[in-house]
Amino acid sequence: MTAVNDSGITATYRLQLHEQYTLGQLEELIDYLYQLGISTVYAAPLFRAVPGSLHGYDVTDPHVLNPAIGTPEQLTALAGKLREHQMNWLQDIVPNHMAFHGDNYRLMDVLERGPASQYYRFFDIDWEHPHPSLHGKLMVPFLGKELEDCVKDHSIRLLITDRGPGIHYGERSYPLSLSAYPFLMDAIQAEEDAGPMHSWLQELMRQASLHPTVLGWQQFKAKKYEQLISITSDGRVKRLTNIVNSHPPMLLQLLQRQYYRLAFYREASERINYRRFFTVNELICLRMEDEAVFNSYHRFIDALYKRGLIQGLRIDHIDGLQDPAQYIERLRKLVGKDTYIVAEKILEVGELLPADWQLQGSSGYEFLSHLNRLFTDTAGWELLHTFYGQLVPDIPSYEALVQEKKKHILTHYMQGEWDNLTGLFYALPGMPSSISRQQVKETLAAFMLLLPVYRLYPQTGSLSAYERQILEGTFAAAHGQYPALEQPLRFLRDLWEGKTSTPSKQRIGFLQRLMQFTGPLTAKGVEDTSFYVYNALLSHNEVGDDPSAGPLTAEAFHQLMEQRQATTPLSLNGSTTHDTKRGEDGRLRLNLLSLFPTEWQELVSTAGDGTDGPGINDAYFIYQSIVAGYPSDGVISTEFLQRLDDYLRKALREAKVQTSWEQPNDGYEATCIAFARQLLSEKHPFRLHLRSFMARLDSYLPIYTPAQVLLKITAPGIPDIYQGCELWDFSYVDPDNRRPVDYTIRREWLSTLKKLDQEGGTALLDWIDEQAIKGAGKLFTVWKGLQCRRNNPALFAQGDYIRVYTDGPAPLIAFLRRHENDWILVVVPLLHRDIVRIGHSLWKGVHLLLPTEIGGIGYDQFTGEKYTIEEKLAVAQLFEKFPVALIGNKSILGGMNTAL
Repeated sequence: MTAVNDSGITATYRLQLHEQYTLGQLEELIDYLYQLGISTVYAAPLFRAVPGSLHGYDVTDPHVLNPAIGTPEQLTALAGKLREHQMNWLQDIVPNHMAFHGDNYRLMDVLERGPASQYYRFFDIDWEHPHPSLHGKLMVPFLGKELEDCVKDHSIRLLITDRGPGIHYGERSYPLSLSAYPFLMDAIQAEEDAGPMHSWLQELMRQASLHPTVLGWQQFKAKKYEQLISITSDGRVKRLTNIVNSHPPMLLQLLQRQYYRLAFYREASERINYRRFFTVNELICLRMEDEAVFNSYHRFIDALYKRGLIQGLRIDHIDGLQDPAQYIERLRKLVGKDTYIVAEKILEVGELLPADWQLQGSSGYEFLSHLNRLFTDTAGWELLHTFYGQLVPDIPSYEALVQEKKKHILTHYMQGEWDNLTGLFYALPGMPSSISRQQVKETLAAFMLLLPVYRLYPQTGSLSAYERQILEGTFAAAHGQYPALEQPLRFLRDLWEGKTSTPSKQRIGFLQRLMQFTGPLTAKGVEDTSFYVYNALLSHNEVGDDPSAGPLTAEAFHQLMEQRQATTPLSLNGSTTHDTKRGEDGRLRLNLLSLFPTEWQELVSTAGDGTDGPGINDAYFIYQSIVAGYPSDGVISTEFLQRLDDYLRKALREAKVQTSWEQPNDGYEATCIAFARQLLSEKHPFRLHLRSFMARLDSYLPIYTPAQVLLKITAPGIPDIYQGCELWDFSYVDPDNRRPVDYTIRREWLSTLKKLDQEGGTALLDWIDEQAIKGAGKLFTVWKGLQCRRNNPALFAQGDYIRVYTDGPAPLIAFLRRHENDWILVVVPLLHRDIVRIGHSLWKGVHLLLPTEIGGIGYDQFTGEKYTIEEKLAVAQLFEKFPVALIGNKSILGGMNTAL
């Protein structure tokens, strides 16, 4: 792990670039972001993607800027504007997968030219798959029903265009493989006017191997098509192709001669011969472990970096790569040892990034978990879990549920991957002959279901102490639950420890392959299933968090921050991302339920018994979802109801209990949506009580949203602001969290804050108080906190993290950041039912105990108050005017108005 950060990255702002938010619009935002205190634009993938993509992770060409986002000239101009502001660019890249789409010309070339394609080994395809239908053929699982049925109803057609002969199905099209040309020529040769097309096909076949580049081949085909049309007519071409299209047996024979096999999409759950991203058929993975593939894929990224258009990289889904450490090493050689690089990595409780990864850190999911758990009341959390257990008595423990859902994903969605792993494992040299293939399959399932982390990282060296600990626990649990599998489990354990006769290359290769699937299995079983089923407190059903881990004490948070400072001080500090299930302030609302468990139970009781609606577990999910996304102005608009409808439909399908994406139960979904709408109807008792309950809940937000934000900005790590989250964010999971952001109000409010700050007096804090219920205090905290970060990069990147205690019990957390002679003091309140206003009597008589190394005069960044710093500092005076405190010597805070 590297702690070097010479890129000037002090605060990032994540933006989702797509056709509705382009580089041109972003350029207009730069001045605002700079004034806010952002050092770095953190962009979603900007490479050519599937048309209409709102996220960019379905890349079709990593060498081209997505034209829907903007032009290379716009990107260059934008980079120039960033340089003028001394700002930079952190780029999200996607090395694990690309889109399985007609615009992915590399993949289409593989389908067309097979082994003759330069990209034949570019994608992670098993061309030697043991099933006869997939041996030497790539599965293409996008049909809405079985192939024979599609042929019979003529929904699959042979067409000839300027791209050459192709197979068309709905909006999808695939090239006709060269291996099928002879059959097509035989099919039409008896026609008296087939000569020109027959000669044309022969020429294409002859020239195919003479064009090593895809571009040259495509240009040649287009030119030859023009020649074909010039000597014949399009009507004749259509008549000849209809000879095949009108005879289903002939079309079926043509399809059977392809380098690929069109298949019903559901078949991929049972059998597959390419690696997917999770269980998404539309995303095909790459053989990034091949250095030639790495070099080819990163050519444009390298060019962007060398031209100074990007200054940092975020690696998407690093756990999908065969050998992440090797990948990072190659990336380092490409962009230099000091370039800022972080990886998307979900760390379980207690897990750290591997020490040999040459990264600045992670993308920050673990910090989200720390913050989330810190702002949850322990006693209330326990009462809410007890209430949930009474409400849904048949719900298993969270740990048991995760195993159940992982098993469901394995058996219903990843059976093909499971069988592929079984074949690899069973064929390993050294496998005892007494172990059956079925035992091997069951052993792999036991191991994958019980592995408590997303994956491990087997290499040629010995296991780390952490890996040994994880493996010991996993195998102990497996032996306990599956005693009949003792022998194959022992062999798998020996394989991990290098105690078998299996050659090292094959041993490591298999283990790395196994690990490429434990990550997707866990992600699908946990994030995309269990998080929609285990509904005790939805704020903790979050990427990076653990619903069963429980709240953090201030002491535990201190320990985690000290560890973070020692290991990954430059990781991103996230609180909302494009992957979160709900916005940070929606989560905070749900965490606040832990202060009011009794009142919450009373509110739930007004919803009725649910006998005429969804099951009680889904109903409880709906209650919390309404609270999380409830409009801050209390207006239940048509827009909000539609957003809630869409969210619930997605959540119910992700849960995979009553409905799913594969087999939607429209009736049940409609019942749940109608139930939610009924709850929010004008005269329903739930809504009548909800109004006052939400008003009470939201009265705490002006206290605790600044608290969350200030910790994110000042704790070890680099603060990451998700688009629009400088004001309150009550969004739901994507695509809801990718809606357009109203930057007009944000610009206006920031301008007002700056103006009032310059004028001095009490007007600034008075205005913040007037607009508190709309999130003005959060924006103020972001602005002031980020100015402090920008002015003091060394203090935050290298400064010590020092715990600060009080001389009496108090619901707060405080710490110092100190570097050489500079220091800041951070003090924020923690959840407490009585802290609903600034300056509460709860703080009376409580003092911070400060180290003797700091002293003199200190100034609060938010209020401008001046303090004499001694060994004791009264807490009450810190919270008289603003709910959080950020105190340091004037030179450190810089540019603040001390006249308030």
